[in-house]
Order: sequence, then structure tokens, then C-alpha cells
Amino acid sequence: MPAARKSPAAKAAAPQPSSPVPRRRGRPPKTESPIGAEPMLSRTTILQHAIELTKTTPLDQISMVQLAKDFGVAPGLIHYYLGGRDQLVTGVLNDYYRQRTLRLQPLTGDWRADVERISRLSFQVAIENPGVSNYVASHNRYRLFQDVQPGETDYGLEFFNRMTSAIMQGDFSAEQVALAYHLLAQYLVSASMAEASRQLPAYHQAFIQNKLDGVSAQQYPGARFVSKAFSKLSSDTAFEEGLRITLDGIEAWPRHAKPARKKGARAA
Repeated sequence: MPAARKSPAAKAAAPQPSSPVPRRRGRPPKTESPIGAEPMLSRTTILQHAIELTKTTPLDQISMVQLAKDFGVAPGLIHYYLGGRDQLVTGVLNDYYRQRTLRLQPLTGDWRADVERISRLSFQVAIENPGVSNYVASHNRYRLFQDVQPGETDYGLEFFNRMTSAIMQGDFSAEQVALAYHLLAQYLVSASMAEASRQLPAYHQAFIQNKLDGVSAQQYPGARFVSKAFSKLSSDTAFEEGLRITLDGIEAWPRHAKPARKKGARAA
């Protein structure tokens, strides 16, 4: 039986095969960044976003792929602007030391007061940037001196110079200044990591108190004796006391031996 003919109206309603859309040459049109940072991608905008991420995310967990996803671009474009992961790390760390350095006041001539001020400020910046603090404590690459771009300031070097200059005011030898800086830096790293990682006893007070209260006072007399005091320890007291002990030790070091005055020489 012959097939029924379709009416002209039915033919018009039937779907027609779509013609292929002509492909445009050149770059695809620009789309707005998902994070809305700036209309144009740049090294600065990428680093600014990574720096903000370190407020909540460890630096070593921030990948180029994640940054690309956040900006809605291919990972190759992030590499193009930054140059690689090393440049990402050193760029974030340089800003970390920039935050320290730009908040510092001029030196006063009182070595201990200046070092205390620099140390407290450094600790404050560290707990504001926990993702960087944990990285500095567990990695040795770009911990202090940075691989900066031409024309940029190495703020790690600036901070190092400011702290060593502050210690020099105490009339210490070069060896003493170097050792004092190292001891202070180690203390700041450990104290900052403990706070950033919430390792201090006060963060786990209930668990520690319950654990120590449940042991025998005869078998563990020291643990029971300090149970309440230890479980309440926080940075509010621990940081200042640790800093004081460190500086007391440095202050007790013998200073430069002053040259003996020759006989007959007059005092200036």
C-alpha cells in the first residue's frame, strides 16, 4: 500500500537537519573568571588568590590544577603566567615576609625591645597565615630567601637583615648574632606551627584532662600533678614565656671584649 503523502503543513513542522555552525578562527572569546578576581589573568592575580587560600589551606596542598579550576582556565595558562610550582611557592612566601617587614617600626637602639617587637609581630603574621606557617615548618625550599622576579624585593632577605640588625644593637659578635637569629627563628617556627596546627593543650583540654585524671597518682605522680595546669596551656602564656626564656639566655652571653686603652692615651 503506498505511503500517504504528507501535507505541506506537516512538512514545514517536521524537524529539518541543522546545518553545521561555521568554526571561528583565532582565540575563543574571553569568559569572566569564576572567582571574579579581575577581568584579565596575571601573575599578580594568581598569587593573590593563592595567598588568600593559605588562610585555610596548607601551601603544599595548593596545586596548579586547583588554581586553574578556580580561574576557569587550562592549567597550562597558570604555568604560563607563573612559570611553575616553585614560582608559586616563592611568590606566596615572599608575600608572607612582606607582611612581616612592612609592619615593622624603625629600630630604637634597644636590642631586646626591638627583637621582642619583631618576634611578636612575626608570630601574629604566622597565625594569620597558617597554611604558610605549616609549610615553613616542614619544608626547606625558599624558607627565607626568595627567588624573586627582576626588580622585585626579596622580603625574606629584608626581614633577615632587620632582625639581625636589631640583635647587633646589643654589641654581640657576628657569631653570636648568627646564633641568636637561628635560635629565635627556630622558636618562632615551632611556636607558629603549634598554634596554626592547633597542637597546644588548650585546644584539647577536655580530652587531656580526662586522660590524666584517669591514671594512677601513685604510678604517674608527675602527670597527675600537672594535669589541670598542662591541659589549659595556650599561646597566650606559652609564647611570651618561651620568648622571654630565649632572650634571657641570649642576654647572658658575654659581649665584645673592649680593646684595652694604651698608656698615655686620653679619653675622647
